[in-house]
Amino acid sequence: SGRSFGPKADHSAPQRPESQTPPMAKLTHSTYTTGVPIFPGPPVEIRKRQVVHRVELQQPADMEDPMTTCEDGSYTLTGKWPNMPLEQDTFGMTICCLVRDFYYLSKGTGTPWNRYSRMLTTMFLLVLCISLQIFLLVQVKHFVCAKAVHDIRLAYDSFQTTMYNGHTEDLFTVPFRERRGIGGPFGPYFNASRFDDMAPEEQAAACRIPLSQPVFFFGVLYIWTLTCLSEVKKCKELVSSFLLQTDTIEDMGKSLQPAGDDADDDDDGFCKDTEEALLVGLTRGVKAIVVFVVLMPRFVVTSVLLWIGCRWLLATATFTDLILNAVALEFILSVKDLLYIAIMPRRNMVSLENLYVRVAAERESFAVFASVIGWAGFAAVWVLLYMGVPGHNGWQMVLRGYQWDVHAVCEEWINKRYAV
Repeated sequence: SGRSFGPKADHSAPQRPESQTPPMAKLTHSTYTTGVPIFPGPPVEIRKRQVVHRVELQQPADMEDPMTTCEDGSYTLTGKWPNMPLEQDTFGMTICCLVRDFYYLSKGTGTPWNRYSRMLTTMFLLVLCISLQIFLLVQVKHFVCAKAVHDIRLAYDSFQTTMYNGHTEDLFTVPFRERRGIGGPFGPYFNASRFDDMAPEEQAAACRIPLSQPVFFFGVLYIWTLTCLSEVKKCKELVSSFLLQTDTIEDMGKSLQPAGDDADDDDDGFCKDTEEALLVGLTRGVKAIVVFVVLMPRFVVTSVLLWIGCRWLLATATFTDLILNAVALEFILSVKDLLYIAIMPRRNMVSLENLYVRVAAERESFAVFASVIGWAGFAAVWVLLYMGVPGHNGWQMVLRGYQWDVHAVCEEWINKRYAV
């Protein structure tokens, strides 16, 4: 009909030949149904009730190498990988003070006493944090976990003696007797009808063993494992950042560079304590302190807590407490956040908030995206290896020689007691 949609085109402007279209240009299609223009702007060309609109994607000024050509001729989007701030907790504050104070001491600026006093107080806070975590780990294992393991072993021993009508063998005699039925649930001595001969409290104790509901217990243990893995992953990323992405230098006076809009050009590259700065280098000594004094204890505490937490959860006597205990265990990990928020002065917090570190750039690839499955799969494998599967005891040492013979027997009992 000779109509054109949208504002008039400037026909005096030179048109780019199709062969010169840059790879960032994209052609989008959309079917139109009315006379209202779908794409505002330049005129569109109508062919067979289809709107063809060419969009020129503008390259941001801060991008480097925005397009990478792959072997198959396709293009992969890349760009500047952002620097990341340190975590705002006791461990992050310790790293920040070591970097900034050694930087100022090497530059010879400020009062040395202030620099040493901040490093000493921050190191004291780090030692306090790690000491509290280790103390809580020892006490939880001794006073909480041990009692739960003791009680659940007695409950399972009573179940074995009754269900196998005394046809048992001694698995352990120290510190007390633990018996297991001969032949297991598919052997000649297992009698499911004898469950009714047990006292009500013995039935409840046996049927509330977490392994009596393996799917439910797997879910709880899986979430707890992911909680600890998040700490392990942070340690891995920090080790990679400080050892691989941060240069090794000889002078801590060259460790920082100004970053952000508040950097003053008149300071000749000097980084102020409360302004944004990028960590670009560390001496070998400072790298060793960060890895072995800050990150290594954090990794060890998390690993031990993962083991103690799994042991305590497996020994939990009720399903309600199973959820509550999983939540309660996390407070040991949160000690680093509590001390930082409750004790650290605001000036130190500002200094930490404005310190950035380099992290490893991850190119767009299948391996990067598939790492999600890797971490999730690793957590699932750990849970299965720890709790075991029917026919295998697993790594758990709470119910040693567990025969996976409680679930089927307790199914009717569970349905009656938990019916609504």
